[in-house]
Amino acid sequence: MVKPEIVRRKISEAATRLEKAEGILSRPPEEFLVDDKQQDLASFYLLLAIQECIDLAAHWISDEGWDPPKEASSLFDVLASRQAIDRDLAVGLRRAVALRNRIAHGYSSVDQERIQAEYQAGVADLRRFLALVANEAGL
Repeated sequence: MVKPEIVRRKISEAATRLEKAEGILSRPPEEFLVDDKQQDLASFYLLLAIQECIDLAAHWISDEGWDPPKEASSLFDVLASRQAIDRDLAVGLRRAVALRNRIAHGYSSVDQERIQAEYQAGVADLRRFLALVANEAGL
């Protein structure tokens, strides 16, 4: 990566936001689902963390001189096609982008139980991606 200071900052911000989201989303559903403010806060932290991963993928592709895709979720397909990440991780990260889109656009499919479940199922992919980017950047 050309600018490790940017990568370091973005990884740190994503990790911090994931931790904050986890502090809320790891609560038992009966606690999480009754607190609208905490649901909104967790969704916002999660959206920001996923966006940092999207930005990191875009930087990685740009720094390598690879052609960027037209949509955010396809960034991870480019990385997989270049064998920078594995295909399973790309699929998981595409799901994260879909979740970010539902949160950001307020689609009717935004359902707090679903957000909690998708976070618990996908947080490992987000963390794994951050670790791969850190390694690639020599951090």
